[in-house]
Amino acid sequence: MIRIESTRCIRCGLCARVCVAHCLHMTENAVTVRHEDYCLHCGQCVAVCPNGAVSLDGTAPDALPPMQEFPSMESMAALIRGRRSVRAFKDMDVPRDTLLQALDVVRHAPTGKNLENVSWLVLEGRPALRRVADAVVDLFRKEKSLARLVEAHDKGEDPIFRGAPCAVFACAEGTYDLDIVNCSIAAATLDLLLPTMGLGACWAGYVMRAAALDENVRNVMDMDGNLRPMAGLMVGFPALHYRRVPERRPLRVRFVHKEEA
Repeated sequence: MIRIESTRCIRCGLCARVCVAHCLHMTENAVTVRHEDYCLHCGQCVAVCPNGAVSLDGTAPDALPPMQEFPSMESMAALIRGRRSVRAFKDMDVPRDTLLQALDVVRHAPTGKNLENVSWLVLEGRPALRRVADAVVDLFRKEKSLARLVEAHDKGEDPIFRGAPCAVFACAEGTYDLDIVNCSIAAATLDLLLPTMGLGACWAGYVMRAAALDENVRNVMDMDGNLRPMAGLMVGFPALHYRRVPERRPLRVRFVHKEEA
């Protein structure tokens, strides 16, 4: 529900300009709300209003946190370049409060149509992780290309979760074409945030693949209702300290620009 406080509104028109659903209409004397059913509840109108005149879903704009200064390009570049896939973890549990703090930040990651439909499944403790790893390996036993992985698992090693104390999966129902994109954005955002909290992660590719293929794997993961795990990370405290940024392939880009006829 969109509300415009007329005593605060300065009729700058910014709220109408950023509303992609065209729910706000600028007239000569006021901003009016129309076809509100189309509202995506994205909050762009609230965020852009310079005078706090717009409220959404009953939340007063003065109750919302103000925008803070973003990290510099250099800081973000250092984080993106320096982030590593961690496959060696300390024998330490990740405090649940720390993980909840990270996930609470990541809920602000973008989703298609602002569905905000990403839910999280957290597997904690080696027994829970081992049960899932057993189901994953059982699914892959007949694949010749994964014979070494199966052998390592049967010897008591952990090629599936790499000794991580927990794993985190972004989940959705899969009824929207971009659900896997929404979940991947959320997991990628978490992957970048974790190093700033002293944690490390690696994408749980084997589990993601197995869960997409096999209902038994999803059952062992104890999925909730119709949710499916679409992106996941193994998470823990890194056992190693990285000192250099490895080289990567040169940038590959193609620009297409055509002059009007």
